[in-house]
Amino acid sequence: MRRTLLFLTGCLVFFSSCRWNADAWWTDDATEKNSHIFRYDRLVDEFVSLNSFSALQQMNTEYPVPTRLLIENVLGIGSVEDAHIEQRLRDYFLDSTMQVLLQDVHHEYSDLDREESELATVFRQVKASDEHFKVPFIYTQISGLNQSIVVGDSILGISLDKYLGRDYPLYKKYYHGFQRWMMDRSRLVPDAAFYYLSHEYPLDEHETHTLLDYIVDYGKMHWVIARCRNVSLEEEAGFSPERVEWYQQHEARLWKWLQEHKALESADSAIVAAFMLPCSEEAIIQKKGANQIGLWFGLQIINRYMKTCPKMPAGELLRQRDYEEILRKSGYNPVEKK
Repeated sequence: MRRTLLFLTGCLVFFSSCRWNADAWWTDDATEKNSHIFRYDRLVDEFVSLNSFSALQQMNTEYPVPTRLLIENVLGIGSVEDAHIEQRLRDYFLDSTMQVLLQDVHHEYSDLDREESELATVFRQVKASDEHFKVPFIYTQISGLNQSIVVGDSILGISLDKYLGRDYPLYKKYYHGFQRWMMDRSRLVPDAAFYYLSHEYPLDEHETHTLLDYIVDYGKMHWVIARCRNVSLEEEAGFSPERVEWYQQHEARLWKWLQEHKALESADSAIVAAFMLPCSEEAIIQKKGANQIGLWFGLQIINRYMKTCPKMPAGELLRQRDYEEILRKSGYNPVEKK
């Protein structure tokens, strides 16, 4: 099962045409620069609203990678090498719905000081524990309600129009309530940090992974982010008090079911999705989904595991791959404690 975002594996492809320059635009050691969030969304808006040549030139020469990702991968409106692609980009953003999104993003995100500080804190702590970790260049964009997060080698793009609030009117036309729950500003930092760490410390794509692999992998990512942000595991995962109560009531029963049906060893994508992905209340009632209880399991497992090795650096935990051994050492078994 692939994580639900746009992954760019390997090296990012730089532009080769004369229209979109391929010059390098940041250096590997630019950790201080990468502590800031660049408002690329405002640069695009300047180009669109003012038909600004200087903004277009800056997109071309200084930020070619975000530009190519936006045009080709996020919006899917063509190639950066296409003739008249600039006009196609302007037409896309001049659409009336997109103009509303742009205005609402500008109103909600007049600044990103808090998010910038929290992401910098997470990435600096991970870097301090793992010298090979690459602090990403972080930028914002408007995706037209497409991908929430875009990640690649040393790059992290955040689509602000996917985090306008659970009650944002436009979301109600296209998304279910359980989906809107995650489209809140409070989820921007956890999502961005989780998906970037998942890119930097990935599950081996050449191996088949079980439900247990996903449970523990998701758990360790969110556990590290929670500790770096100094927030509770429940807050980091986005669990409401009502959801936590539901997990506590059903934890033993569902873990017992996983054991009896050997589901922890299963690589069936339907089983993985049922336990790892958000789902509707109808799915829970019909017993077709457990609304991310897999993440709850993962957080409990990692929390107990880290108590057995409290001095383990974050980077070392993120590199751990023997998830059966982590489960064994954690001693986690809610069935026995009931």
